[in-house]
Amino acid sequence: MVITKNLNLTQLRRISLLLAYLKRKPYQSIQSILDYFEENDKGFNERTFFRLKKALDEDFGIKIEYVYSKDGYFFDEENSTNPQSFLSLLEILTTAELFSTNLKEKKNALQYIEFENTAAIESIPNFKIILNAIQQQLPISFNHYSFYHLKEGSYTLKPYFLKQYQNRWYAIGETEKGYRTFGIDRIENIVIGTKRFKDKTEEAKDKFSQVIGLNYADHKIEKIKLSFNISQKPYLISLPLHHSQKEILTKKSHSFDIELFIHPNFEFNQQILKYGSLVKVLEPQWLADEIRTEINKALMNY
Repeated sequence: MVITKNLNLTQLRRISLLLAYLKRKPYQSIQSILDYFEENDKGFNERTFFRLKKALDEDFGIKIEYVYSKDGYFFDEENSTNPQSFLSLLEILTTAELFSTNLKEKKNALQYIEFENTAAIESIPNFKIILNAIQQQLPISFNHYSFYHLKEGSYTLKPYFLKQYQNRWYAIGETEKGYRTFGIDRIENIVIGTKRFKDKTEEAKDKFSQVIGLNYADHKIEKIKLSFNISQKPYLISLPLHHSQKEILTKKSHSFDIELFIHPNFEFNQQILKYGSLVKVLEPQWLADEIRTEINKALMNY
């Protein structure tokens, strides 16, 4: 996605409010939208709404559609272009703009903010180079240090897209041995090649769309059923484990059951294990056995 226009804080805030409102309450009339903004943005009017709606469609492929039978507007994610990527980018831009504005006004603003962990600023130059190679459909050669094998290797990659996972960025593409994933904070000595390759971004993204994390090759796609303690329901609804997550309706009041359609892998097992006693694998049985084995190994350490 390429940002074609500079958006100021007011525009970013309005887009964030509008899309969040229509995601939370679809099929709202224009008057309901204006009433909502009356509480949050006094300068927002009907003309502003239609201008914003048009800009979102033309500049970013984000569609807000009107449904006559419901007499209301909704955020049409299915027919929008990369809606989740746009929302993530919107969050980053809005947060950065707020930080920038606040730091200009109050020099000590950072003392009130604590970030999750140490920022990997060494990956920023790599990000720009790799994104440029992706857009030009050019291969890249580089050295990469593997945390798993604890050694450095040399690779040539046809990069198809960049993926963020657990606050790290990864380049995903094809080597001569097939699809691979590389942490861009561990890439050095990048050289962009000259021979263009065929764009296979959609194919690559499709392969990785059914995984949690970075590895789609551990197991075939399966339906996974999990039962969580009811206390976890609001967290799992607000931040699903995966886009395929669906609630399983049961008569049990003490649990929140879901199903996922994914490639089970190491990263998924780590997600399950972090919930401890708050989750149980219902299906498949082989995965329940695998998680039980890991829990028993952990108990042996104490």
